[in-house]
Amino acid sequence: MMQPSSSQRNPSRRHLWIAAGLLLAALAGVALFLAFRSGDEQTAGASGPAAGAEKHVRYRNRALVRGPAPAAKEEARPTISGLVYGTDGNTLAGATVVAMTFEVAGNVLSTAGSVKSDDGGRFELTLPDGTYQLSASVDGYGTTSITARPGEAVSLVLPKSGVIEGRVLDERGEPVRRFSIDILSAVTAETPATPPLFSRTFESPDGSFRVDQLPSWDVVVRATAAEFAPAFSTNVNVRAGDVEKMDLTLSKGCTLTGQAVDSSGAPLPGVYVDAESLFAVGELSSLSMEAAAQAQTEDDGSFSLPHVPKGTIVVRGYDGSNAVSSTEIEVAGCDGLKPVKLVMSPGGSLSGVARDAEGKPVAGARLTLMHRPIGFVNTVSDEDGTFHFDQVPPGELRVMMRRGEEVMLAAVGIEDGKTTQHDIAFAPRGTGEIRGRVTVAGKPLPGARLMMATQIGDDGAIGMFYPVTAEDGSFRASGLPTGGYIINVESTSIGTGVHVKAGEVTTADLQVIDLPSMKGQEAALPLR
Repeated sequence: MMQPSSSQRNPSRRHLWIAAGLLLAALAGVALFLAFRSGDEQTAGASGPAAGAEKHVRYRNRALVRGPAPAAKEEARPTISGLVYGTDGNTLAGATVVAMTFEVAGNVLSTAGSVKSDDGGRFELTLPDGTYQLSASVDGYGTTSITARPGEAVSLVLPKSGVIEGRVLDERGEPVRRFSIDILSAVTAETPATPPLFSRTFESPDGSFRVDQLPSWDVVVRATAAEFAPAFSTNVNVRAGDVEKMDLTLSKGCTLTGQAVDSSGAPLPGVYVDAESLFAVGELSSLSMEAAAQAQTEDDGSFSLPHVPKGTIVVRGYDGSNAVSSTEIEVAGCDGLKPVKLVMSPGGSLSGVARDAEGKPVAGARLTLMHRPIGFVNTVSDEDGTFHFDQVPPGELRVMMRRGEEVMLAAVGIEDGKTTQHDIAFAPRGTGEIRGRVTVAGKPLPGARLMMATQIGDDGAIGMFYPVTAEDGSFRASGLPTGGYIINVESTSIGTGVHVKAGEVTTADLQVIDLPSMKGQEAALPLR
């Protein structure tokens, strides 16, 4: 996931960029796994829990495009290709590039394909039609990610990495000898799940571990081991040249039992159930981290989630007959925990009309509904511009609409058992323009995509623009409405803010660098 910062930022702007970071975490999370398909396609995911009773079907993966079967003599399928760079401007050989999507559940990611970059830093992935999050990593460099679809060429830039060193202990202070360490992006609880930035199993007599593949944005370290509940670090930011030391203590955790039922109270077999941990972060928002507990309901709808950590836990259920359903509980201790009653409901619906800036209906607009429980759900407006989403969990969700290079992001409220009517219009064209050049170590960075975001109107809608750099690193976005813009070089931690005026050209040159050490600056916000 991309996170913003300024290539010329100063400490007085830190709070601005924390807020901007949360905005762009949402907006960049917006771009993760955008895969568009017709709204009347109801195809099950490629993998997942086995189906339960006959009237229940497994969770439908709605994050991939489900087109017609390929012809027998189909020509070569388009690929996602590109180059992996270091922040010295040189290409990186042997970098692992992984494409991920949602298959088992809307908040659990699955690998769709992976490849290593060749001696020239090039990579190529052949994947089913859809949009994917590509994560790139190599020893000594921080992991980075970008969104791409087959047919696109992208550039990925990996920063030099800081180091986390630590130990994993049990509650007696004894070392845990076999465990896994995951590095997770610290995204808000409303944002669709992002893949681990680093994941490795360690065999260590003294419980020690070392990680040297860290991005330059805030992360959380998760430790897991067999027969233990996961342990999470505080929110940390480790940059090149920095070493962060920490101990993580694993406990046995608690066992949550419960039953999944439908809205009439009838037990539901074959429901995939998982648990997530919620952490408060000041007054800004909450973070959601996938816990280790997962299960599938039995014939009587019962389930058991072992080794759940203490704290605020969200239990979610996934099947193909209902909306994703959630319940939140507080686990203060293991004694006296009441069974969890997970009521699976049909959820609500969202209907509306896709419109252009003049209010005329737009056929063929691609819309994506996004939230933590569902990941991404996609549809296309019909010939009258109408669109519809069903089986949507209640709450405040975001919907992105795009047609060609036009992109709008809006917020919608969904109520259980009701249909929300909400039309979405593209932003009016303006007369402003942003031009600039992206360089890395003084060299032009070709094929780099930028994300530009600005507020449109007073209802919180966001207009988004995605120019791509040319061979000389230059970019241009024209026809922009006036206002303040946040600009981010995707796959990097580099960004800035500019103001666009009518009829004027705003210049924004961006240099991709390793951000300076955080030592001596204000401490990262704790998770608890």
